Amino acid sequence: MKRPRQITLVAMLAGLLTLAAVAVAQQPTPPVPLPSTPVCAGSPVSVLVVNERGRVSLADPAPLNLRVQPGTASERIGEIPAGGVFYVLDGPRCSERYTWYRVEARIDGDLQEGWVAEGDDNGYFVETFPAGR
Repeated sequence: MKRPRQITLVAMLAGLLTLAAVAVAQQPTPPVPLPSTPVCAGSPVSVLVVNERGRVSLADPAPLNLRVQPGTASERIGEIPAGGVFYVLDGPRCSERYTWYRVEARIDGDLQEGWVAEGDDNGYFVETFPAGR
């Protein structure tokens, strides 16, 4: 009489772990909820998300100032051109009538960190820039 094939405990566990990994990988990533009210008084509802990319809005061809600290009185250390992509590191912070985010951007070939204003009551200076674009 032939013996039935025996599956080792290790093989069973490996199969279960593979199934679990596939199930986790197939789970959709829930969207990051955005606030429905402005973070800072006098500014628009925030659209930027920390640890995501953003882009200087193409609606206005003017570059966006990059500053040492949040606030228009802070030293300007560079400009991100319209359409320029940046990575959001920190924020939001309120200063004056703006919502500010600390970002990292490549300016004239150099990687720089600084603070940018998100927009004002006339519109946004920035927009989200999803991965894969």
